[in-house]
Amino acid sequence: MIGKESKNTGNVSLNEALGILEARKKERELTYEQQIALEHAEKFAATKTSEQKTRKALEDLGLVSRQTILAILNTMPKTEMLLKQILSGDKKSFADAEIKKIMAIVNPK
Repeated sequence: MIGKESKNTGNVSLNEALGILEARKKERELTYEQQIALEHAEKFAATKTSEQKTRKALEDLGLVSRQTILAILNTMPKTEMLLKQILSGDKKSFADAEIKKIMAIVNPK
């Protein structure tokens, strides 16, 4: 937005975006883009507790960066192939065992 100062920049998960947009909606009317983002977040965000558990487990595992954790949380890949595509952004190769560990965290049976 032209003329608006950014207070805090950085990437957030869908649940965090949902919280920010809901709080902003209480303060004032949302812009068109914010309303579209809110609808998207409401439709696709995971439950807050499951996201927090998954985030903590991935951080404790220590295999991927914060950016990649956010991509995993926002996508919640169902297949190893999709997870590998997300992990390719880390510019690091992952062993099959590491991928299986991450899949076990993301999709517990």
